[in-house]
Amino acid sequence: MPSTVYAASHLLSYSFLFGTQIWHSFIGGIISFRVLPRAYFSALQRRLFPIYFSLQLILSLALLLTTPTSLKQLQPSKTYGFLLTVLATSFLNAVVAGPFITRTMDKRKEQEVFDGRSYDGRKLPGVTEGAERGGDKENEEVRVSDEMRTLNKKFGMWHGISSLFNLGSVVGTIGYGVLLADKINFD
Repeated sequence: MPSTVYAASHLLSYSFLFGTQIWHSFIGGIISFRVLPRAYFSALQRRLFPIYFSLQLILSLALLLTTPTSLKQLQPSKTYGFLLTVLATSFLNAVVAGPFITRTMDKRKEQEVFDGRSYDGRKLPGVTEGAERGGDKENEEVRVSDEMRTLNKKFGMWHGISSLFNLGSVVGTIGYGVLLADKINFD
């Protein structure tokens, strides 16, 4: 009975992890980005990503704790390599990259209000004379303040790092899935 519980826990954890990764990374996130206005997309992602990263972390830990003995004994370096990759990249996204990106988004929002312009230099709706700095005229060209340019650069860099961590996690999950599938016998 306990081995059946471990096996079921392991397979369900893997399935849930892989399904969540594929859905969020390649379907739900992309569709949301394409159809939602930026403010709504940002609000949605701000709430989803901490849950997503935490879920990746918890499920990868569950996989590590319930790894079948056959995989640990026959292919320990591959098994632990894939699972520790998923665990490490999930941890880095949950604890380092995710919170940094959120703080940078908050700072960009504050800077938008201060500049009277969006992150990409376009005038904010309803602003005719600029915000606290003043002097922006209705028909002036698009421009980005130095402060916003710095924040945009930080955001882009950390967003890219987070995406690489996420990709590493997905690849690790797929790699582990191949090892796991090799143990399934359909004879």
